[in-house]
Amino acid sequence: RGQLIDNRCYLDGGGSAVNFFANEDITVGSTVGSLRVLGDPGKDIVLTLREKDSPVYIAPGTKDLIVAKPLDKEGLIGPSAVFVNVICERKFSDETGIIIPVNIRVTDVNDNAPMWIGAPYKLNLSEVTVIGTRILQGIRAIDLDQPGPYSTVEYQTLPGPYSDYVAFVTPLEGTLVLKKFIDFETVQNFTVKMRAQDQGKPPKYSDTYVTIIVLDSDDQNPKFMRDVYYGQLPTEKGEIKITPETIRAEDQDRGIRADIRYSIVSSNGSEDEANFEIHPTSGVIRLVRAITPSQGRHSRTLVVKATQVDNPDRYALTTVVLSSPKQQTPDSSASNVINVQPSIGGAEFVRGTFYATVREDSRPGTLISQLTGVQGSSNVGQFRYAIAGSTIAQEQFRIGPAGEIILVKPLTFRRTPQYAFTIDAFDDRSGARNFSTSVVIDVLPANVWEPRFRKPFYSFVIDSPLQTQHLPVLVGRIEAADGDRTDELTFALKGNYSNLFRADPYGNLWLVSNRTDLPVAMRLLATVTDSGTPPKSATVPVVVKLRPETASLTSNLLVINIVVACILGTLLLGGCIRCIYRRRKRKVSSAEQIVAHGSSSSSGGVPPLKHGHSSNRFLLQRAEQRMLERPSMTGIGRLNDCAASSTYGSDNQDFIDGERGKHYTIG
Repeated sequence: RGQLIDNRCYLDGGGSAVNFFANEDITVGSTVGSLRVLGDPGKDIVLTLREKDSPVYIAPGTKDLIVAKPLDKEGLIGPSAVFVNVICERKFSDETGIIIPVNIRVTDVNDNAPMWIGAPYKLNLSEVTVIGTRILQGIRAIDLDQPGPYSTVEYQTLPGPYSDYVAFVTPLEGTLVLKKFIDFETVQNFTVKMRAQDQGKPPKYSDTYVTIIVLDSDDQNPKFMRDVYYGQLPTEKGEIKITPETIRAEDQDRGIRADIRYSIVSSNGSEDEANFEIHPTSGVIRLVRAITPSQGRHSRTLVVKATQVDNPDRYALTTVVLSSPKQQTPDSSASNVINVQPSIGGAEFVRGTFYATVREDSRPGTLISQLTGVQGSSNVGQFRYAIAGSTIAQEQFRIGPAGEIILVKPLTFRRTPQYAFTIDAFDDRSGARNFSTSVVIDVLPANVWEPRFRKPFYSFVIDSPLQTQHLPVLVGRIEAADGDRTDELTFALKGNYSNLFRADPYGNLWLVSNRTDLPVAMRLLATVTDSGTPPKSATVPVVVKLRPETASLTSNLLVINIVVACILGTLLLGGCIRCIYRRRKRKVSSAEQIVAHGSSSSSGGVPPLKHGHSSNRFLLQRAEQRMLERPSMTGIGRLNDCAASSTYGSDNQDFIDGERGKHYTIG
């Protein structure tokens, strides 16, 4: 009879090892798998692990492998792989137990969220930074999961108050670019929330912040506290009191606050410019030369300029209206008299029409003009004045007891640019009308608004000027507007390449000249100035770029010009060398012919020199120093055409003397 085979501890289905797969997020106490071992662990086999400190164990009385410690594919909180040996022993047998290798492979799951490196972020950014500039590079978040979708990080900015200012170049690149212009005067710093998330389903993410501190740049002109200042014209030299406050201007770039210097740039004539001076730092105006009584009867308007010390191109203008002493009224601090009629005694008006002008921004209570004597004269209260013939004028103006015209309501140039009405004078004692006169008051528009550009930055792309056949060529339009309806705008360009361009009054930018050495980008500054009083201006950067293909063409043309110049220079140098070589060769050939001719003459040779040297050797040695042409013989045998040179002198005189009286014939 055959003997029975004991197959206990063998693997069901064959094999010598067991493999299991377990996710790294498997919990402690969970079953990894069951061993395919033949036999009953509770009856005829015993299963044990050879490793004492294994992350898994065999449940008693079963074939199941149980997780004893956390598993982690990244190996941070547990093993990333498990390899153990299971010892299977047969009961009721003397044979040695069988060792079964067990390999547990840990598989990755999306259990790690991206982690920011160096967060939160902070950067300084100038307010003149161009849109599209990469403002922050190197933003990075890492995911500890295994390479694949679980560790691929994507970046994005989250919605917020300032999220439209910046954005990532691509979701997979940690580079921030500027998407919107920033203004220091509007916002000095802001924070944007960012998120880094992996591609798991569902994804894991982490958030952080980037804080951007806006740096002020010199993009604003200084500004006076008021557009118009008022004062009383003194009769003697000294300081002039200015109302309603002292003259003061500040740099609108609050982050810079550049120092300001004051100066008087114009006034009512060169004589006035010599009469007044202003302190460069305090803004105090002084009368430095006494004025005559006739000059004191007229008002003065000075234009004061405030200039930045660090940038003379940044300045602001204001006006100072100085009224004569006789024009002082109880509300003289608000006086803004542009044109004042001379005082008239009594109610006898000057025949004709009174004309006066007043600024649109004059305050109610401003004295516009005075028709009769000042207050305190003997005829004050004797006459009563009234506006006749215009309801609008009666609401807008009133006539004082001394005949002064006073503004009652604010003026609006757009609504009413001129007022025309009649003033009647009544005698209070008799009640009869005494005289009447016509008054015309013109409203001058105030330069309230500064010109503004539609965009804070202009960029144009053009073809290379070398491909342009007709100039000028329209590059683009710089759009600007002014809130003051009557103001006209003028444009000016500054920069290294401003001479190539011109801006017309409509803001059209024209290319009027060309060059071969143009860069890819030409940077200009466009300044627009209005025609108001005082004039106001604004500046905007402009960049004119060449198209890539035309820019490369310009560079290629420049290279071709250089190559052609080098070739022409080489040809010229080669021609000079060739001429020198041929001339020297001709000299040597001439000398050799003379020597050969002398040796074949009838005398049997060239006679020696006086010094005893051979004439043949002399001619060979001095061939380069004598300018001898090819010799020719006359009818009697003497050399006839031998060009003299600087060496034709005492050294070869002996040879020539020896030749005299002898005749040579051509053989």
